[in-house]
Amino acid sequence: MTKKQQGELRRWIAFSAIVVALFALIILGKSIAERSGILDDTGLIGSNSTIDIGLIDAPKSLDIRTEQGTAVEQALLGNVYETLIGRDENNRLIPSLANSWSTSKDGRTVTLRLRANTTFSNGDTLDADDVVWSLQHIISDKYVGYERLGSIAAVSSEDARTVTLTLREPDATLLRALSGRAGIVYDSTANPDYATQAMGSGPFIVERTYRQGAATITLQRNERYWGSSTAASSQISLHYYGDESSLIKAAADGKVELALPLEHTSIADIGKRTGMKAVQGSSTSKVMLVFNCGTESPMSDLRTRQSFRYLIDTAAVASSATDAKQALGGPIGPLEPGYADLTGIYPHDQAKAAQMLTYYSTRYFGDLTFLVPQEYQALGEQLNEYLKQGTSTLTAINPDMQVVDDATLNQRLASGDFKLALITVSGTDNVDLFNGVNNTLQYQNGNAQQEYQQAVASANDADYAAHMKTFAQTVSQDAAAAWLYERGINIAVNPKLTGYPVNLTDEILPLKDLTLGKQH
Repeated sequence: MTKKQQGELRRWIAFSAIVVALFALIILGKSIAERSGILDDTGLIGSNSTIDIGLIDAPKSLDIRTEQGTAVEQALLGNVYETLIGRDENNRLIPSLANSWSTSKDGRTVTLRLRANTTFSNGDTLDADDVVWSLQHIISDKYVGYERLGSIAAVSSEDARTVTLTLREPDATLLRALSGRAGIVYDSTANPDYATQAMGSGPFIVERTYRQGAATITLQRNERYWGSSTAASSQISLHYYGDESSLIKAAADGKVELALPLEHTSIADIGKRTGMKAVQGSSTSKVMLVFNCGTESPMSDLRTRQSFRYLIDTAAVASSATDAKQALGGPIGPLEPGYADLTGIYPHDQAKAAQMLTYYSTRYFGDLTFLVPQEYQALGEQLNEYLKQGTSTLTAINPDMQVVDDATLNQRLASGDFKLALITVSGTDNVDLFNGVNNTLQYQNGNAQQEYQQAVASANDADYAAHMKTFAQTVSQDAAAAWLYERGINIAVNPKLTGYPVNLTDEILPLKDLTLGKQH
């Protein structure tokens, strides 16, 4: 063979080797892409994709039985743990582990019918025995939410798929309680370390042992999930940031596909600051000015409370607050049974308020202690200015605004060391401030409390909603507080993300349908 022929052969061999290597790289790349969910033949980035979500305030523990606050619910409720009854995005009750339920005519017996073939993530069957065991332990061990089950006298199983709740008295709030932590079904034969591990029947499992202070909770698809389909994505990582600025930066840097809540960033600014789509959802959380109605407080007088409500321009407050969804005039929001627009009961009317306040001497209001949480200092100053407008030659209103941390605020509310306070509260807790259950505000109104009891004793949802509407009207007319607005949930979303929840995400964050697709 000549040198020329030898050279051509070497070049051919080298060329062939390069072709083979390139082909191998293409095959390897395709395999990696398929495993990571980058490619599939549907246009989706893939069911095996990993999705990153940015949140604020990590739970201290995974123990959903005892950990206070909503952070652990956001992460685990509906994802790892499931409840007997579910809630949709409009806060309506829907089937979950219980496929159906019924209430006896006298309201004292609730029958739950469980789905067939449900299992926990370890493969154990989920049946009526687990439900009975779970409810009994939630009540006896006083897990978070147990007080919502106070009407239950006994729990029993008729068969593997039927559970009967015998009540001491009718309780129209019970079914909704079973859609929260009080309705979680635990594996009666398992004994995980709940603080660091989580094991339920949901579409995800927690990937690894969780340690207090960890910045990430990783959820992996539960391949044993009993539902009609498993989770759309194989892994979802919940990343926790110390403050909103850090979360905004992570979104802008493309480190997360979903960021929430962005309470201090307006909807208009979210897109500018992150380059992502801005979405606002609804919640049952409310921002309101509450009054100490104790006999030693000037706020015990109806005329005073009414005057203060007239002084505050609720519509202006709601339009200027970055976390506001809409103005409110009473204790029930749009996502709750019995809602009606009550903002017209006390419209902003400074002249009317001033006329009513002439009834009081200059010394009447004295030391009007006004507690404001740190995050709402600007709103507190705005309210302060509204209240000062009630000052005249005859009446002096000069609130002593004190900006405090959350722990101090809660302690002083509990001890009654305040006259006014700016607070945020969820729907259920808000109602409890005025129905006689929670006496923090020392508010008493026999008619309102009777109307609430009639609502609880209702035999159907329609009657319950009607009574709650009447309750809300009475409480608002009595100026029990100055409700300002329903909190919106501001979210930054990758435009390619689909299946994400919008409403109620400050409480529950169901992630089963979350997936990435091609941007159109």
